[in-house]
Amino acid sequence: MNLGFFVTSWPGRIAALALAGVVAGGVIFVARAQQPAAKPELRTTAVTKGNVTQTVSVSGSVAAQGQAKLAFKTGGRISEIYVGVGQAVTAGQSLAKLDTADLETALATAQQNLANAQASYQKAVLAAQDTQRQLEETRRSTATDIANAQAALTKARTNYATAKANFTSLTNALGSDLSAYLSSMDPLRAQIAQVLADLPVTATSDVNSARNSLNSADGQLASVQGYAGSVLTSALNEYLGTRDQIVRITGDFDAAIAAGSDTSSVAASYQNAQLSFNLALSKLQAGMDSVTGAVSSAQTSVASAVASMNTQNSRSISAYDKARADLAMLQSTFATQSVSASAAKTKLTQASSSLSTIGDSVTGTLVNAITAVSSAQDRATTSIRQAESAVANIPFNLQTAQSSVDNANNTVTTARQNLDNAILTAPSAGIVAAVANQIGEFVAGGGNNNSVFITLTNTTSMVLHGTVGEADIAKLKIAQVANVTVDALTGQRMTGRVTSLDPVATISQGVPVYGIDVAIDIPSSSLKAGMSGTASVILASKQGVLTVPNTTIRTVNGQRGVQVLKDGEVVDTPVQFGIANDTVTEVVSGLAEGDVVVIPQARAGASAQPNRGPGGGPVFIGR
Repeated sequence: MNLGFFVTSWPGRIAALALAGVVAGGVIFVARAQQPAAKPELRTTAVTKGNVTQTVSVSGSVAAQGQAKLAFKTGGRISEIYVGVGQAVTAGQSLAKLDTADLETALATAQQNLANAQASYQKAVLAAQDTQRQLEETRRSTATDIANAQAALTKARTNYATAKANFTSLTNALGSDLSAYLSSMDPLRAQIAQVLADLPVTATSDVNSARNSLNSADGQLASVQGYAGSVLTSALNEYLGTRDQIVRITGDFDAAIAAGSDTSSVAASYQNAQLSFNLALSKLQAGMDSVTGAVSSAQTSVASAVASMNTQNSRSISAYDKARADLAMLQSTFATQSVSASAAKTKLTQASSSLSTIGDSVTGTLVNAITAVSSAQDRATTSIRQAESAVANIPFNLQTAQSSVDNANNTVTTARQNLDNAILTAPSAGIVAAVANQIGEFVAGGGNNNSVFITLTNTTSMVLHGTVGEADIAKLKIAQVANVTVDALTGQRMTGRVTSLDPVATISQGVPVYGIDVAIDIPSSSLKAGMSGTASVILASKQGVLTVPNTTIRTVNGQRGVQVLKDGEVVDTPVQFGIANDTVTEVVSGLAEGDVVVIPQARAGASAQPNRGPGGGPVFIGR
């Protein structure tokens, strides 16, 4: 076929157009294939401030906190019943009444008997003059007892004050004495060095012996300085620290005595502090003994050097005179230092003696002396009152007259109480749950179950009783606040507090659960026992903190955080989270208000519920 003819013909033109379309389509397909894939649309939300309340939900039913089983205190025949089953009553409301005719007669008789007994007693009072002397003697003897107790208290206070002053003075001086004692080591070593320098160069056996003794003494003093700089200084600081604790506790004791409050806890603290002080004292004494023992050894070495320089061979050598003179001064310095060490030890002993007196005062002596004064005054008051009472009694018939009055008075009181108790009243508000008897029936008195007449259900105190699992029981504590809603009371919210938590689990359908009671603060008037409801126990609550939705939280490589949209790019950002509830989580650090965070797309086939992480917030596994 002629190609030119085919192209210009209609079939050729159609084929050319089709070919051009195929080529153009291929170009467009290739161009599109080379273009980057379109970014998926992101869901985002802003970091905002809000409130986060972390709660544990408790479902259960409402119950009254108790029932009152009421009975007449005395038996009798019922004359009136004022209430019926199901009726609401208030505290103090009359519920029923017994027949009072016999009770009124008994009261009138008792009152007449009391009047007769009182008349007999008044006659006995007229003969009270003989007991006046006993009253005066009681006053004199009790005054002497009080004076003796006050004198003993004054002595106890003086001993205590003196012991405190001595203890403070001695322990304060001890630190400076020990510092001065230890500081004297340098002059001693300097004197030893001077003696060594003054020893003749001639190496006789006496000179060598003296030199060796002095070098030994110097070494011992150097060891003392090293020991004192560590062990003894530490022991002294511990001693002074426990001394300061003793002083502080005695200050607390003085304040308690001045305020007239209980000193038992202070005394217990003092005993513990005294044990610590005595332990520190033992360490310090041991340290001082080590130091003084080493110094004594050094002093013995110096004495050996003196002996070496005063042998029969060396005594007549004038070249040794300077060294002998230096040795004499060195021995004198050692003697002075020994006196200082003895003085320091004496102060330790005296301070311990003062501490013993302080301890006696704090743990009993002073308090007992104060108590003795109070007891003497109380005894005086009681004795004088008794003597004054005896003045008003006839000695030979007072017991009979007084007993008659007391018995008659008790009979009147009992008769009046029986009459008052003839009316049964409600001890608190509630609902009448049961009435056991009818008008005209006889009821027994007392509080046993056989005498219960009316059962009253308490409606002023209601609790919601429910259960929680083992994961939640550890979070709950007594007195935590809760918001309570009842299914039947739509729109009404009440508050309450946790009042009871079971210590041991109950197995329910193979699962351990723990009982919990939430007492409702102010029950609604419509609230009835048996209604079902829910208490949201508040574990933690924060207001005005940064929050993010739980769905934005993810975990990548073990680190929790979110994805933040910055300049159009998604950036993984680690975040420190705080408390959380079912919808949002607190942001502690890592984000600022207004930051835009990405809400992850749900994976195909993934559960709609996020994993829970620490603190109650969800965890999304990184893609």
